[in-house]
Amino acid sequence: MKNSRLKSTKKASNLKEGHEKTDKLLLKEHVEEEKECFFDLTWHSYIGLFLFISVYVKCTSASIPGGDSGDFILAAQHFGVAHPPGYPLFVTCGYLWMKFLPFGNPAYKLNLLTSIIGALAAFIIYIITYKITKFVPSAVYASAVFAFSHLIWFHSICAEIFALNNLFCGLLLYWVVKFQQAGVDTRARVAMEASFLSGLSMCNQHTSALFIGVIGSWMFLSLLRDKAITLQQFWYTGAAFCLGLLPYLQLPISSYFSGAPSTWGDHRSFLGIWKHFLRDEYGTFRLTAEDDVSGDIAGNLRLYVQDLVNEMGALTFLLSVLSLVLVRYFQHLKTTVYVYVASLMVYILFFCNQANMDVSGDDRELKKGVLERFWMQSNVVISILSGCGLWFTYSLICQRYEKFSNALYYILLATAVAIGAHQIGRNFDSCDMSNNFIVRDFGRKLLDSAPNNSVLMLEGDLASIPATYMRYSEGYRSDVDLVDQELMGFPWYKPMVGPRFNHFIFPYDREVYFKKVERRRGEKEPFSYNFQDIFDVHRKAGVPVYVFPRSLKSGDEGWEQKYELIPGALAHEVRHKEDLYSLDQYLDIAYKLEFDSSVENCDTSLYPVRSFEYSIAETCGHSAFAQAEYAHIKLAEDGSAHLKVENRPVMIRIFELYKRAYNALTVKSEDGEPKLMFSTAHHETYGIMSYFLYQNYFQTNEILEAGKYAKVMTVQLETFFKAKFQPE
Repeated sequence: MKNSRLKSTKKASNLKEGHEKTDKLLLKEHVEEEKECFFDLTWHSYIGLFLFISVYVKCTSASIPGGDSGDFILAAQHFGVAHPPGYPLFVTCGYLWMKFLPFGNPAYKLNLLTSIIGALAAFIIYIITYKITKFVPSAVYASAVFAFSHLIWFHSICAEIFALNNLFCGLLLYWVVKFQQAGVDTRARVAMEASFLSGLSMCNQHTSALFIGVIGSWMFLSLLRDKAITLQQFWYTGAAFCLGLLPYLQLPISSYFSGAPSTWGDHRSFLGIWKHFLRDEYGTFRLTAEDDVSGDIAGNLRLYVQDLVNEMGALTFLLSVLSLVLVRYFQHLKTTVYVYVASLMVYILFFCNQANMDVSGDDRELKKGVLERFWMQSNVVISILSGCGLWFTYSLICQRYEKFSNALYYILLATAVAIGAHQIGRNFDSCDMSNNFIVRDFGRKLLDSAPNNSVLMLEGDLASIPATYMRYSEGYRSDVDLVDQELMGFPWYKPMVGPRFNHFIFPYDREVYFKKVERRRGEKEPFSYNFQDIFDVHRKAGVPVYVFPRSLKSGDEGWEQKYELIPGALAHEVRHKEDLYSLDQYLDIAYKLEFDSSVENCDTSLYPVRSFEYSIAETCGHSAFAQAEYAHIKLAEDGSAHLKVENRPVMIRIFELYKRAYNALTVKSEDGEPKLMFSTAHHETYGIMSYFLYQNYFQTNEILEAGKYAKVMTVQLETFFKAKFQPE
């Protein structure tokens, strides 16, 4: 027993010596490589860069994508200001890129720039992982699971700021390695470089501040510990950060000189710039301005882990955990890994606590999509840690079974390549936006739903972004003024956006929209206006007003006493109750409306529920139902109308509108049968109409559950109508 313990102790001692020997050799290797090359650009890293660029460019969105892309495209094209905090670096780079790129529509130009930036972000992941491990399978694995996960891929091929943020976060993590491997006498210079990089990253997305806080604190404490920084170098480092913030000068320059047709905020004063920088109109340190919703840290953390496993695989999650467990055997990398893990934990916990977005409602899928976009930053760290975990595992196995090292190396390399290929095959179809024009077509259709020389009042990104892009970026329907219902409540909206309007009239020259007309102290006239004021002045001026979506801001219902919304193809006409159409007139109008099948009947199985494309198709179907329901309500105002024989042709026409709406909400399934795309609410409405007609024309007492037999009833009713009640 004693001899057995001695052998065990000796074996453990030898293993420890082996680790220390390997550690010293690897540290020497790293120092030598640091002297030789700045970014470790090897031939295999160039292959990775070529692959990332090729795939991303192939899948680049051909026109305006969903989300905030339209806002960024418009801002970059006209050197305007995007929504808070402005993203001036992305806008400025986009402006210069779009000026000099000789081909493509405005959306494609900025989409292409984002694709190249996204490919560079994946490239940085490869370089960092290889710089840490000097192990090609780890670099291949880390960069592949990152670049070709659906979340990263999808948001790297459209005009969004996330790809640039991923690139900056990757560069910050690279500077951690560079600082750790630098000599004591050069670390202050490396910290100065990282400080400038941090300032630039703050000109894009502010979530990088969480990485900057951890990494900057570690660098500063390390310099103090080693007495490696002077007071002058400290001030230079702070100046470098401020120098990196210079792109924020784009905000006042734009406000004074750009003349952008659409912008966000008034930045002609320091207070205006500061409010925009702090996202004051969105909610500082919050996803939304909803103060009554608090962050659910446990629920958001659970959603993140679920999404991580779904996007990058359980193996990636396991390897990232192993990197933290096994790094104790690799002393020269402990600090680097711990800084990475600290950055990850601070970001995840802070974000999960501050993400005040309720994901339990009917629109939970859409809101989950918003949350997911902010998980990309943490996935940058996770992918690198997974690569480290793979190398740590390989190294420890090889110390015990050295003769299998070469075979294991090629097995792991083949596995990493296979996993990357699997990710590409799995996500290619859903990430290939090269032929996706749905958002563009929707914006065009929305503008076409308003007549010449009219005002179209919009609310929400789904409506305002596509229409605004088509109007001001591609110059489509320049005769229509677009008014954002949400933005007109800000005091800067009238002075900054108002001069661009041709037809919209600010009621009584008042400053801002407010649902309750208020007076300032000492003023005789109210300084704000409401919807009734808007409708009154435009009716008097003879300017048609249309709104989208159908509902207007809650709490401002006074206009309903005098006006009514008449459903159109998409937008709804605001009409005074003295000027309403007769039922026959409205049916004539509704029947003439044209429906673009590329929008209404798009196959939503290709797009997630939380996507713009899915919401657009649903919106078009709901708009079609609004026409049938409006006509139905008008007929039902006479309680006995459905019993009158002379109204049967009208009933049939209304039923045809319901049928058209039903078709707009269905697609054919694999077996050729119609399948409802969305919720059952409109399916039930259609069933109610079928049941209503069935009972009145067939004179049966059979009780049918609404919606359950809608499909059967449709066939029976169509056959019956053709035989009995076809209008002459």
